[in-house]
Amino acid sequence: MLFLTAFWCRFCQRMDEEAFSDSENLALLNAYFISVRCDNAQRPDIDVRYNRNGWPTITFMTADGDLLSVANYLSNEQFSDLLVRVYTAYHEKKDEIRLLHREARDSVHQTQKVMNDPQPGLSGLADIGRQIMVLADREYGGYGRGQKFIQPQVNDFLLARYQVTKDPQYLDHVGLTLDRMRESPMRDREAGGYFRTCSGRDWSRPHREKLLAEQVGVLANCVRAYQITQRPVYTRMAEELIAYLNGNLFDAAAGAFYGGEDFLHAQSSESSSDEEFFSILDGCIYVDANAQTIIAYLDAAAILAYPGCQERALRALEFLWEYCRSRDGAMAHYFDGAPHVPGLLEDQVYMGSALLKAYSITRESRYLERATALADFILERLKSSQGGYYDLDVPGP
Repeated sequence: MLFLTAFWCRFCQRMDEEAFSDSENLALLNAYFISVRCDNAQRPDIDVRYNRNGWPTITFMTADGDLLSVANYLSNEQFSDLLVRVYTAYHEKKDEIRLLHREARDSVHQTQKVMNDPQPGLSGLADIGRQIMVLADREYGGYGRGQKFIQPQVNDFLLARYQVTKDPQYLDHVGLTLDRMRESPMRDREAGGYFRTCSGRDWSRPHREKLLAEQVGVLANCVRAYQITQRPVYTRMAEELIAYLNGNLFDAAAGAFYGGEDFLHAQSSESSSDEEFFSILDGCIYVDANAQTIIAYLDAAAILAYPGCQERALRALEFLWEYCRSRDGAMAHYFDGAPHVPGLLEDQVYMGSALLKAYSITRESRYLERATALADFILERLKSSQGGYYDLDVPGP
């Protein structure tokens, strides 16, 4: 049984308090299952393989890793019932299940033999742009007509498309999105920063978690939007985000940034109608998110001339290089007093990009040498002979 959770997930916390605190459920798990808990931010490679429709995801599988059943949030009683049903069904139909999975694997292998793996071209990028604009909410900004997410990577893609094509619809929609976000309850006017998502199409009813990568993504959107449009509102947004990051997520001792911030309801008097929250931090330092922060800070220093950003970015870069690498030179994924999960492709790529950005600004050769070392690692350890790259280096015996 694999339990995929997230630091800020309310339903995950509820399952911890109920289903995973029930003595009968614990007895069933200990007797009949190998139980594994996985945080989505600490193991994104596992999360992307097994996550179904968000967090929590509860996945049951055979000893060979074949899926048996997948569920999301379950009450205490529902979870107990599912444990019994999965165990009983597997042992009553074990041979049939194994045969079905073997046939499915054979079918996948045959399909892979005849599939081509073309590299994406300009027409593919244009198709992606058109598909995004189909999802674009032309009234409130953002994408989709239901629950809204910050989606800074989508904004960045549209800004890049505008710079190539000069098609104003891409720039206009990113501008609309940033303007609506800043005017809405998604912006935390007291503590700063932007909440991760909201239930309302109009950016109302926000969920109160904030993740470093998404704050930095919006910062990068603002810097790039200002570079294109010269609108002062984007410099103000950028300054507000930098103030939030420096004041709330910066670890002064390490010189790097924490993974995110969540808000829990505080106990208040029954007569009070105001909601009160207290903040808790994800104290891990994630390499990919910090590398993105470094890039955004260096751009803010170069384009907005924002004071202190370059110095803080270069200090964070040194921390990652000195403390977040494995003995074979691969970047680890996160640091919590020691580095963990070395060899993820995304960490090597983001760190390499941050090093190249630092080299382009400072012209110090050590940054280029370090980026080259990471590129060599990717080519030697992560490149597949069949094309593409593996997302994780798994050392041999």
